[in-house]
Amino acid sequence: MKTSKNTLILFTIMITTSILLLSGAVQAKEIDLKEAIDWGIQNNYNLEEIRYSIETLERDLEILDANKSLQVNLDVTPIWGFGGEESDVSNENTNQSSTENETNLVKLKAEKTIADDLNISAEISWNENDFADLSFEGIVDDINASIQLEKQIYPDSYTQNEQQIFQTENNLKKKVEELDWKEAEKQIDLIESYLNIVRSTEEANLADKRLRLATEELERVQQQINLGEGGYQQESEAKIALMEAENQFFNLQQNLDQQQKEWYLALNLPEDIQVQFKKEPAYLEALRSRMEQLSLESEKQEILFTQALDKHYQIKTTYIDKEILLKETEWTENEGKPQINLYGGYDLSDNYWYAMLDLSWNLIDGGMQKLKEEEAEATIIQKEKELDQLIKTLQLEMNQLISQDQYNQLNIQTKLASLEKEQNAKEIVGKQYQDKFISSTQWQNQLITLAEKELNLEKAKDTLLVNRLKLAHFLDI
Repeated sequence: MKTSKNTLILFTIMITTSILLLSGAVQAKEIDLKEAIDWGIQNNYNLEEIRYSIETLERDLEILDANKSLQVNLDVTPIWGFGGEESDVSNENTNQSSTENETNLVKLKAEKTIADDLNISAEISWNENDFADLSFEGIVDDINASIQLEKQIYPDSYTQNEQQIFQTENNLKKKVEELDWKEAEKQIDLIESYLNIVRSTEEANLADKRLRLATEELERVQQQINLGEGGYQQESEAKIALMEAENQFFNLQQNLDQQQKEWYLALNLPEDIQVQFKKEPAYLEALRSRMEQLSLESEKQEILFTQALDKHYQIKTTYIDKEILLKETEWTENEGKPQINLYGGYDLSDNYWYAMLDLSWNLIDGGMQKLKEEEAEATIIQKEKELDQLIKTLQLEMNQLISQDQYNQLNIQTKLASLEKEQNAKEIVGKQYQDKFISSTQWQNQLITLAEKELNLEKAKDTLLVNRLKLAHFLDI
């Protein structure tokens, strides 16, 4: 018996400890609104896509930068003959002389970009006849080596690699600007969704109270019918009221469930982490306090808009696009100019230095170059029109946000007046309830109506807060 008792005590301790640990683990997985928003900003799928694009562009830049570094290539081409007369494999594939076309069995080439349009290259190779003497001295004596410098003199333009770097760097700037803007937008969206969930929860709770009252009312009517004090018309009306209350509660519950699922999806939270839904957490309270101090004087709106344009990500990215187009137009114009390259080097095999000037110019192209330049200029003009249209659109967006703010303030005053009216009605109905002139159900319905008016006021304040957050973000204030 004593052993069984000790076992029972040990088992009880283990169960209690497990419950305490489990409780601590559950509590540790709860996060507040601020933590949830921070998590969402870092893990939201749409924002992650932008970050992935940024990482891809950064890798592309590293690859392009690596192209300017020292490049060393080894080329080994062994040749085996299988019977028949020996033939010069190289000469069979080209029309060059046999001297020029000796097959390189081993070739080692190094290249490096020293500065803009200035490249240096060195090449070491051995032909098939150079390995007749496999001694070290013989291999060194038969080595073919050369070094060459190449410089584009005219026009002073970007190389292909430099063009790609320029375009990639500017595309990276655009994505960084977009990410900063979208992060702020997502923060506001998450706050708005959180407020909608809180208010929807309150709506569902009130609907649940109305459903219980409708159930009690139907039971009361049926009891009166059993006592011969009620009619079936009252029962039919009570049943319809109950069905309507059930439908309303079901609809609100479904909407609330959908809102929560969408919010958790936007946050991209793991399944084992839950958010604490509080009516007014400290984070929201601080935001409301800041937004209540936001004031926009009509005479300052144009100044604020002008300042906001310089910081709006769409304006920034459009200017970057225009800069890219201007540079591409310059490159297109350079393609139609004479191309002059200067070469110089030293050939170890023949022991001589050389310099060479290369000139190439497409004198007749059927007007293709002119058409390319006209297309590039037309693209710039179209981009300028796009910029003008964007400025007008953003002006309308700002005006709409300001007008919405004015309406929201008026709407709050209306909801306040409606609430005050309902509070006065509550006092009258309360006296009637105390004097037994109305039923308990009627009194409870009056309290629910008052709570709905309070909820409508909270919704109006939420709308004001969210709109002001959007306005502050738009104006960058």
